[in-house]
Amino acid sequence: MEKVSKQEFYSLIKGFEQIPFTQTEAWVTAHSRHDDTKLAFFVDQLPEPLIACVAHVKKKAGHKMYYIEAEAIRYKDIKHAKLTSFFQDLQQTGVDVIEINSPMPYDATYEIALRQAGFLRPVGQFSVALSSYISLENEIKYNDNWKRNMKKAANNQLSFEVIDNAVDDDINDFIKLYNEMSVQKNVAPTFTFSSLRTLLASANFKLFFVKNEQNERIATILIHYNNNHAGLVYAASGEKAHQCAASFFMYDKLFHYLSQQHIKTFDMEKLAPSIHSTNAVFLFKNGIKGEYIVVNGEWSWYKNSFLRPLMYIAKKWFLKKIEW
Repeated sequence: MEKVSKQEFYSLIKGFEQIPFTQTEAWVTAHSRHDDTKLAFFVDQLPEPLIACVAHVKKKAGHKMYYIEAEAIRYKDIKHAKLTSFFQDLQQTGVDVIEINSPMPYDATYEIALRQAGFLRPVGQFSVALSSYISLENEIKYNDNWKRNMKKAANNQLSFEVIDNAVDDDINDFIKLYNEMSVQKNVAPTFTFSSLRTLLASANFKLFFVKNEQNERIATILIHYNNNHAGLVYAASGEKAHQCAASFFMYDKLFHYLSQQHIKTFDMEKLAPSIHSTNAVFLFKNGIKGEYIVVNGEWSWYKNSFLRPLMYIAKKWFLKKIEW
């Protein structure tokens, strides 16, 4: 186990087969609010690491915690013993809690490695572990509701706008649409103007809009992409978009655009079937026929066992998070 600088880290992982978007420099920088003191960069060995991760450093009630959003892996078929050793070594870095939330597709080898390193599933899970991968190499299939709404959209003179170099006005338009949606759905934004600017300055993120006949931007989507895979980050639409089925139009045009860019799969991210309002989002996303994917999800290690139930209590009753 070696702790390296941010610059060294991103130089070392170039060429890795698996670099989740949550480990890209733009995502990490945006979510640390440009404060590198809140980050720690680890590799399993030098000069040619096989495993690497960025840990978000948090300090709560006198305890130090690492929060890790997946790992970068040089070879996808890495042996689980290597992963086990990596996470055992991570426990020796003066930390009290390690929490992992991996958006990567579920891998039994990964679970074996973590369990043998002393990790368990948390008492309660607060993130969605289900997604859907849409193949962009074949004809995309939609359910009847999607087909009806795509016909509706075709009658409304909509246009699809690709933003190659986002400027401040583009970011402001995105935020305006997201804020309008947030009021309707009572969902608080999880980003800032600065974090969006950081993401869109990177080659791993891209922004799109839908315009109506009056040339107004009425729907938008921000995606991540790397190699031949892409996925949803944030999407928003206003009331005018609902009236002309702009969101259905937007995804269909996005898929065609990405397939032309040789992207093979698109991750719909976080399918959340439930009895809550999120079920409406699930029904929307589920109207596109894809392959259901369970992700590696949440894992945790605690130096002291009493922290395990306390973390659950803090998340559920103080932070008011919803269990999934």
